[in-house]
Amino acid sequence: MFKGLLEKIKPYSDQVFLVAVIVLVGLISFGLGRLSAKYKTAELNIKSTIVNTADLNKIVTDGSVKNIKTVKKEVVPPSLEGSDPDVEVTILPTQKIVGNKDSKIYHYENCSGALKMKAENKIYFASILEAKSAGFRPAGNCQGLE
Repeated sequence: MFKGLLEKIKPYSDQVFLVAVIVLVGLISFGLGRLSAKYKTAELNIKSTIVNTADLNKIVTDGSVKNIKTVKKEVVPPSLEGSDPDVEVTILPTQKIVGNKDSKIYHYENCSGALKMKAENKIYFASILEAKSAGFRPAGNCQGLE
């Protein structure tokens, strides 16, 4: 029985091999897909409070975004030169300002300078305005600092 079938298939051995390979690849792919569905892992969720203001400048909205609230308003201290005391500044509460007591330079908490700073030299500010009024100047390597 098999001898007769083999004799009939022998002239088409190249095509039969190709069909067999395609069927096997399909079955293996199907099996791997089923396995990955069965052992589905949890999604990766990144929860971070660090906001890079340089990236915020790249966001463009068409006005359709709703429920945006200003978190905190602060009046610019009159001690800053050329500032208008009636100007309100929006402050992001998730972006902490870290100053170095020795160098009198402030950084965002996620900047390389702040990450390398010794813990005993760190002083935290609620805003850039508070750091400026304390006599600190912005770091040159932190993008987005004024």
